[in-house]
Amino acid sequence: MLSASFDDFMKLVDGIEGDIARAATEAMFVTALSTRDELRDQTRSVGLGDRMPDTWTARAYPDGEKNSINPAGLVWSRAPDIMDAFTRGATIRPIGGAQFLWIPTANVPRARTRSGRIRGNGQRPQRLASGAITPEECESRFNTDFVMRRGRAGRLLAFMDLVAGRARRGGSNVRAATRRRVAAGREPKLTLMFVLTRSVTMPKLFDLDASAGRWVARFEQALDARLPQA
Repeated sequence: MLSASFDDFMKLVDGIEGDIARAATEAMFVTALSTRDELRDQTRSVGLGDRMPDTWTARAYPDGEKNSINPAGLVWSRAPDIMDAFTRGATIRPIGGAQFLWIPTANVPRARTRSGRIRGNGQRPQRLASGAITPEECESRFNTDFVMRRGRAGRLLAFMDLVAGRARRGGSNVRAATRRRVAAGREPKLTLMFVLTRSVTMPKLFDLDASAGRWVARFEQALDARLPQA
């Protein structure tokens, strides 16, 4: 004849529940990191540079040494607006009554300590993560005004009369056409700095729903591998 006290039974239940909670929390932590790494790989593979992939981060709850039968995980980007645009394929238009977005070319120097910006025509700059200096900063740095030309499809092209120079950190290989440089035989040439367009359509590069679906499948597999086997 077998017998057991109610206290012994509850200890057994608590032990089983603790094992399940530990397994579920560990599985959520592992799969949240796996999903983060997948999104980082996606971002890197579509050519968004070296910094943008690292904006994806992940957390699992409860954190620390606590466990839960119903853990939660969160994966997000520290550049949500940019990632949202590439997820939906959004169209970006100027704001504040502006007519154009100013899109920098590779000839525009890069900012060292902050994100770059583009602006609407005659308006204050709008922040972008491109890293290029603003048109106003460009005019100040080269001490010259833009020379505007009409482009295709209603676009405008903003040139500057500059001389060639060695590329420095920041990517730009053009310099101001100072008297000394011109006297040294460095001929000024019209250099394309910005393309002005009325809108920009971001391509759809990410499928977050598919990544979420794979997260669920990974969690189920990770949980099954960690549950106590009968």
